[in-house]
Amino acid sequence: MSFITSDTKIVIATIAAGASVAAALLSAFISWITARSSRIAAKQLEEQKARLSKELAAENANLAQIAAERNARRDYEYDARKRLYEVIEPLLFQLYEALEEAHYRVRSLARTSRDNQLVDWLHSKGYYLNSTVYKVIGPAVFLRLMQRQMTFVDMRVDETIRIRYQLLKLYSRSFTDDFDIAEIDPQLHYDPNNEQWAELKSKDSAAYMRQGLVLGDLENICDALIVVDADHRARVKTFGEFEAYLVDSPNDESVQETLTLFTGFSPVGRPVLARLLVAQAVMAQLILSTYGQETAVKDLPKLLESIVNAQTAKQALAWQKGKVCGDLPIALAYWKKRLNWLQAGDSWIETDV
Repeated sequence: MSFITSDTKIVIATIAAGASVAAALLSAFISWITARSSRIAAKQLEEQKARLSKELAAENANLAQIAAERNARRDYEYDARKRLYEVIEPLLFQLYEALEEAHYRVRSLARTSRDNQLVDWLHSKGYYLNSTVYKVIGPAVFLRLMQRQMTFVDMRVDETIRIRYQLLKLYSRSFTDDFDIAEIDPQLHYDPNNEQWAELKSKDSAAYMRQGLVLGDLENICDALIVVDADHRARVKTFGEFEAYLVDSPNDESVQETLTLFTGFSPVGRPVLARLLVAQAVMAQLILSTYGQETAVKDLPKLLESIVNAQTAKQALAWQKGKVCGDLPIALAYWKKRLNWLQAGDSWIETDV
């Protein structure tokens, strides 16, 4: 006996059909959702790939730029060093000898002073006076030659050469620092700009005779010591050529001014110039010390003190027999201040650091 009526069968069939439809719809919805998600994921993946590709291209371009700049810098430094060594290094080799000559001429002046013969040797124009001017001015002439080449070289690519150039510049400018030298303790009475200096200097040359050079005279005598050869190369005149120039150009005011500076020199009659010469002898030795080792600016004060404190310098640069050189502490104070300018940077702004 069956209890399932036809209506019940219809209901069951309807439910089954509905379930089947629902299942089909659900399956279709799930398939749509899945496909949509896949499309979205694929789109996001493509977008991410495009973004990463763009970022990678930008990074590669940046790395290429950095590499190009590094290579350009390397090529520039190579070429700059090549020009520097071709143009400046030959002058530096010659400068070494000029610095030695300048240093030992000051020693010669001091020795002659200790023998009480200095005034006689420098009393009139002659070999000793002419050679003194030639040797003491010599390093400044090499600075002038280097300055003529500054358009073509970059000294920043070699620290040691740059330091030598800066120290040489200080040596050269010291000729114009007579007032600064006089003001270092113990201060000297120095008034060469006095309106009555012409009369006063005969009574007190130590105070009223100029014992330095103005920058224009310094540059002019340096130019007078330079000759251009047939191959258009500028070089320092030989001593023989300089003596010939003195004969041929007796009216060169800058040269005559420099000769007058040393004519009749004595440390008593021209104490400012005596201080200046000792300071230059010290600087010459300081520059020479950079030839035997790589030197940084921070090393210079220690090297300077070792030179000034050496017993050899105290004796060899003494102006009076039986005494040590009293001008060495003056030289130390003078140069320490200027080395501080170098440590402050390339601007060379004067500072009391």
